[in-house]
Amino acid sequence: MANEEKAELEVLLTCPVCRDIFREPRQLPCGHSMCMECLEGMIDHSSDVPFRCPDCRAYFGKIIGVQKSFALASIAEDYRENKKQRQAKQTESVHCDYCPERTKLAVKTCLKCEVSLCQEHLKDHLELAVFTGHPLVAPLGDLQKRKCPQHEDEVLRYYCNTSRRYICNICALESKQLNVAAEASSILGRKLTDYMEQRFKFLERKIDESQDSIRKLQDDIQREKQKVNPGDSCLNSVTVVLLCLWFIVLYYAYSYSVENQTLTEALDKQETRVHHIYSSIADLLVGYPPLKDGRDEETEDPGTYTLDLDTASPFLGFSPDLRSVERVRHKLDYPSQKSRFDEAPQVLSTSCFTSGTHMWQVEAEGSWDIAVSYKSIERKAKDQSVFGKNAQSWSLSHDDEGQLFAYHNKTQEVLPAALQDNQIQVIVDIDKGIITFATIGRLGTDDLHEFQAKLTEPVCLGLGLYRVDPPSKASIVKVH
Repeated sequence: MANEEKAELEVLLTCPVCRDIFREPRQLPCGHSMCMECLEGMIDHSSDVPFRCPDCRAYFGKIIGVQKSFALASIAEDYRENKKQRQAKQTESVHCDYCPERTKLAVKTCLKCEVSLCQEHLKDHLELAVFTGHPLVAPLGDLQKRKCPQHEDEVLRYYCNTSRRYICNICALESKQLNVAAEASSILGRKLTDYMEQRFKFLERKIDESQDSIRKLQDDIQREKQKVNPGDSCLNSVTVVLLCLWFIVLYYAYSYSVENQTLTEALDKQETRVHHIYSSIADLLVGYPPLKDGRDEETEDPGTYTLDLDTASPFLGFSPDLRSVERVRHKLDYPSQKSRFDEAPQVLSTSCFTSGTHMWQVEAEGSWDIAVSYKSIERKAKDQSVFGKNAQSWSLSHDDEGQLFAYHNKTQEVLPAALQDNQIQVIVDIDKGIITFATIGRLGTDDLHEFQAKLTEPVCLGLGLYRVDPPSKASIVKVH
């Protein structure tokens, strides 16, 4: 009975034009009402046809007398708010996406997997190492609505007080970069303005002194003219004096130009330093702490566990801990760097090595390259900077169909083996010149390919991601 009454009330509060609850209703002379926006739209489209009421088809002439129905507007607004609250209450309960009956309530939502989990299905995320770094939050029923409109593959996580809206990791990173750069530019701008004002005042003072000297010389010349007849020698003397004064003015102008150029170069160096600051901004973000995976924090170098943002392609997005990277559709606003890959969607690790044996364990999805590369690899030319397409890198490549390839110096070798899992182990013995790629499964590791090379330069881990839909992803899981 209550539902029937609500349905009848909703029919009475429905606009006959837009078929939605009234917004700023206006009452016609016939007694029927419609939204103000709908009324204006009908009037705009009825210039050649007489306007008629959409309910009773009554004609009112060229001039229509309407008035706002305050009581109806108040009732419609209250009904709309109550309807939103009822719908919100109906969607408060979030069920587990893994349970087939969808009857168990979820206790957590994984922002990386974008699924809600009950207590039973949450165990894998808490116990298995493959889910390390997956942020878990309170159950979210509107997860799809939390997608970033600018970066479609990112979830809104933080509230920005400046823009008064929720933003994702990449938006937060860009906002931090912009704030730091704006603050530094403001400080440098004020210093530059003060310095230029001082130089202008100094130059004006010198020009005034030069003008005073010219006037004195003119007075002296005028007095000499009264005593001696003017001749070529007097004219030549005046010309020489004026030229000297002009050279003095040029000297001060040149000095100001040199000092201005020096200040400009200092400003450029400061801006370059500001651009480097963004690599440490991720530590300032308020994010979710990474789950511990049993590593020995006292012996492991944190630098070997992160990726170098200064080398990253603008088509790669990173997690706050700089251990995970994902291929993005739209180009990100990264500062221009000589060390950055401009053409190939690739990135190098922060630390590079010249001796010893080192191991990286990488989890990758989609179409990717996992490589060992010299730090001196070309960064700007696409044909020469792709991992494996030059003499400076050795790579294991995985395409969309699951096929594996080994590349070095433009030489391709098709690998018959298939991946047991999406985790790859890279071992580099620099002293022996051996580079080994292996797959990690439940039964242990299985070698995929081994390169023999004479390593003469510092070597780094390299990741290349090429697929946008679905996006290719990679994470550094473990380092030894």
